[in-house]
Amino acid sequence: MRLASIAAVALLAACSAADQVAAPKQERSTMPAGAPSLDVIMNAVAPDSLSADFTVTPTGGLFVLGAHAVYFPDHSICDPATSGYGPDLWNAPCTPLDQPIDFHAEVRTDASGRAWVDFTPAVRFVPTDDPNHTVWVMMKTGVDVNDSNYMNFGMKWLPSGSPDQAIDESVTDSTLKSFVDLQHDIDFRRVKHFSGYLVGSDYADVGTLIDVVPAW
Repeated sequence: MRLASIAAVALLAACSAADQVAAPKQERSTMPAGAPSLDVIMNAVAPDSLSADFTVTPTGGLFVLGAHAVYFPDHSICDPATSGYGPDLWNAPCTPLDQPIDFHAEVRTDASGRAWVDFTPAVRFVPTDDPNHTVWVMMKTGVDVNDSNYMNFGMKWLPSGSPDQAIDESVTDSTLKSFVDLQHDIDFRRVKHFSGYLVGSDYADVGTLIDVVPAW
């Protein structure tokens, strides 16, 4: 895998108490196809309101935003000049962007332990059935995730950039379900577009347990 330049900012690892619901242990889940290594996500200490600017070239790469990261395969970004944007277009064909594009990321946490990143500009990613050519967002949960509370974690889309409006996209598209890595306390999933994404400890659902857990 060829990596583009890595842009890094620090992020406060949020710690908050969350109601825990006991869950039975289930069968081991394998790492989802196409997912990058989670060892790149690091804990960091910094203010809870930060921003980062980074450039993605057509070769893609892994971009670390403090405790979070985004992975772009090569030629995975739709040309925003022609692709359009919106839920009815997530799976529509598009022309891959053949030049670098600049992104701005606002990184946030709040007192309840929710963490989110809002990306601009809003773009779509090239639709594909090849798991090795999908874009992934990886986020530290900020708290310990274990076999008692893992079902409370999942990554949701923030269409307005606000955590008060969060959408579970896996309800209508099972390829967008979240996974939780219990060893690293990381929530991660495939994404088909940018604006913002939230991870928090207030979403209950069931999944498969051991090392890598489908939260939804």
